[in-house]
Amino acid sequence: MNRAEAVALALSQLPDEDIVVAADGAISREAYRAQDRPRTFYMLGSMGQVASIALGLAMTRMERVVALDGDGNLLMGFGGLAMVGGLKPPNLYHLVLDNGCYATTGGQPALSQKVDLAAAAAAVGYAWARRCFSGDHARESVAAWLAASGPAFLDLAVDAADPNPAPRVPMAPEQMADRVRASLSKE
Repeated sequence: MNRAEAVALALSQLPDEDIVVAADGAISREAYRAQDRPRTFYMLGSMGQVASIALGLAMTRMERVVALDGDGNLLMGFGGLAMVGGLKPPNLYHLVLDNGCYATTGGQPALSQKVDLAAAAAAVGYAWARRCFSGDHARESVAAWLAASGPAFLDLAVDAADPNPAPRVPMAPEQMADRVRASLSKE
């Protein structure tokens, strides 16, 4: 399973009211291509901050907040993992698309091949944390993750190859932020 397929699978399981925070770079692009949603915050230029931004939303909202993260991105802002685990928002669901490298910046190897990210999430206090290494089990792993008590963490292995990169999100940063704010203000 590649990153695009994993993003599409996760988004297809979410109801419209869920809030999504998509990591900067390829993950935001894949999320936009797979299923553009008014309640998706497409990050730009803030590597390592997915968990922290999702945490802020989860602490102030009742809806489920889904963080679409990358392994390199998570490692860049590892303190966000501890904040989520320490504060334990039950409505936060953290998915890490683990390709073992920093794909957006050139494919440099990431330490996710040597660090068990799910074990780290469990150790800091996530209520549910698992790894899925096989694309054959991705659908049931995503379903189990979304059915678990939060905060829930799934480290999903994806292929590093990117045969069909998604184009940039065709909105200015201000447009993206305004759209998310407007969708969240509608009750």
